[in-house]
Amino acid sequence: MSDRRTLTYAACDAIAIAGKKPSIASVREWTLANQGKKQGSDTDVQGDINAWFQELLALKQEKLVVSGLPDEVAALARAMWIKACESAAENLNTERAENQGLVTAAEQKVAMAAAQITKANQRTEQVEHECDVAREAIRRLEESLTEMRTTAAAIEERHAGQLLARDERISALSTDFARKETEYAARITELDGVRKHALLQIDEARIESRHWKAEFDRVDAENKSSVVTYRQRASALDAELAGVRGRLGAVEESLAASRQRCLQLEAAAMTVRPANDAASSVSRKVRAGGLIKRR
Repeated sequence: MSDRRTLTYAACDAIAIAGKKPSIASVREWTLANQGKKQGSDTDVQGDINAWFQELLALKQEKLVVSGLPDEVAALARAMWIKACESAAENLNTERAENQGLVTAAEQKVAMAAAQITKANQRTEQVEHECDVAREAIRRLEESLTEMRTTAAAIEERHAGQLLARDERISALSTDFARKETEYAARITELDGVRKHALLQIDEARIESRHWKAEFDRVDAENKSSVVTYRQRASALDAELAGVRGRLGAVEESLAASRQRCLQLEAAAMTVRPANDAASSVSRKVRAGGLIKRR
């Protein structure tokens, strides 16, 4: 067996153990990754892959002949080889599943650890930012406290004179308050008199209002009576107007009948007039003939 085929068989075995189907591209990738080189053309490599599949099929069908051994021993060797391959495959699958579970768990732990690290870094950055903000706030508070202390000292000095002025002002305000209280009592007395006078005026206004209300009721009653009288007169006038309209209708009907008779008489006159015209023409001719004979 050539070195190329040996390398191809090793690549096919590794690829098959990984659970993939050997191909030219996968064999090239494996040889480059593990040997750092690739041997043979694509046709040669495909031939080696086909030979590997044929030997695998022969082992599966128990037809591969081992040179130098009797058929019974070769068959026993093939059977042992197949059992060993099946056992190895089962062990490999079990180990692969276990390793995959471990890898998955490790990847989850790594992801959790990465997330925790990210959160810790973010929290650290946040805490550092909060510390910077707190330091800046403390500095500003210290400056404000210094300014407040300076302002408080100035205010105390200013208030020292203001207190004396305030006491004097309070004394003046007390005197003024006593004066205003006296004026307020006098105004209260005056307002009481004004209130009493206003009450008297309100009573007079109420009496006058009652008088005018009675007058209004009287006038309203007279107006209502006048309205009733006017309504009765209007009803009588409506009745007379209805009678006049009835008589007018009768006169119009009589006039229409007279017009109809006039039309009939005019038609009859038009019928009689041509006959009269003919008779008068004949009589004129007769008279004319008599006159001619006389001459």
